[in-house]
Amino acid sequence: MRRQLANNQIAMPSDLKRVNRHKILEVFRSGETLTAADIHEATHISRPTVMRALQHFCKTGVLKSVGLGNATSVGGKKPEQFTFGDNRKILSISLWPQTITFALCGLVGDISELTQYEHELENDLEAAFASLNSYVQDYYREQKITTKDLYGVVLNLPGTVDYDRLLLRYNPKAPGWGTDIAMEPHLRAIFGDDVALFVDNAGKAVGRAVLLDNPEYNERRLLTVFSTWGISACMIERGHVLNGRDSLIGEIGHAVISDSVETTCTCGKSGCLESLVSIKRIRQMLKDAGDEDLGTGEKVTFQSLFAASENGHKLARSIVGYVAHCFATVMHNLALTYNQDTVIFQGDFAYADRHFDECLKQELSQFRYFEGEPGFTIDYDRRQLTKLAARGDSALMQRLYFASFIND
Repeated sequence: MRRQLANNQIAMPSDLKRVNRHKILEVFRSGETLTAADIHEATHISRPTVMRALQHFCKTGVLKSVGLGNATSVGGKKPEQFTFGDNRKILSISLWPQTITFALCGLVGDISELTQYEHELENDLEAAFASLNSYVQDYYREQKITTKDLYGVVLNLPGTVDYDRLLLRYNPKAPGWGTDIAMEPHLRAIFGDDVALFVDNAGKAVGRAVLLDNPEYNERRLLTVFSTWGISACMIERGHVLNGRDSLIGEIGHAVISDSVETTCTCGKSGCLESLVSIKRIRQMLKDAGDEDLGTGEKVTFQSLFAASENGHKLARSIVGYVAHCFATVMHNLALTYNQDTVIFQGDFAYADRHFDECLKQELSQFRYFEGEPGFTIDYDRRQLTKLAARGDSALMQRLYFASFIND
């Protein structure tokens, strides 16, 4: 009996054209100057198809011809050379509780010109964007650019985002902004109507950046843990960031892990991971224990706590063990629903000591389904969070830019 294929299983010529265009543009992501022969060798697409695509991309302005190269070793016609043709930039902005960070990136390549300003995030929405506009103008003057030099702007900040409508659902670090905030009008007032815009969650921007240096992660279920002013996660399945209808996928800081603790979280619930392992709670635990060896008040940081634990400080090791227990509870539950292959800590908890790592893995290994091992690898990424956020957001905008030419 002959099997009939459904319409959506048949490869149409237009599908093949999109696939070929995508492969060809990916070769130019390196910023190199290439000939049709170079592209044919890299993609195995026929030279006539390559030339048609190159002509199309030159017409749209994404590529440009830079003249003839050298003849081959056996002589013959000199080949025409092509390179990326759009010199506009991507501006990444991290609008965080204590800082505003700007970074420029070309439409190919990595970020440059990262500048950070110390700044307290205003709780009034209009004041916050008026302040942001002032910093943007300062940055323009420093970099000698204008909005006309930009292709797009990416703003990442705390809170959950409706990516389709550019709505900020809620910013827990600026509750006075309200809920379901339309971000586009505020950004258009600063950047005008001719730039592409994207609004991102800070933790997801940081998490997305790990794919740039570790391409093998594109084949895994990855969980990055963002920890600085709060705790969230970026859940990436085979290179795709999971968000969900209300963009709540990954908000592990608000996972309730204890019903016996009355500490209220910014989300309104009690017993959340974020409130139970906050630096405020850690400082209170040290104060209640009457131990001043580690310092008091603002002097105690996660880095100093982990350093003391590494050096054998008894109370520090006890608190670190408690923190590891809290994370193990969340990781155990995530394994049942997400079944992650790799967990990467970023930010404060990336500086965890061996005691934290041993406690975390030992508790996870007690789960019998893991057969004596945690069931997933655990890594610690100590790179600068703001730089990672800029890299993650710029890479996303680059991908959106190239995708817009594939379907033309």
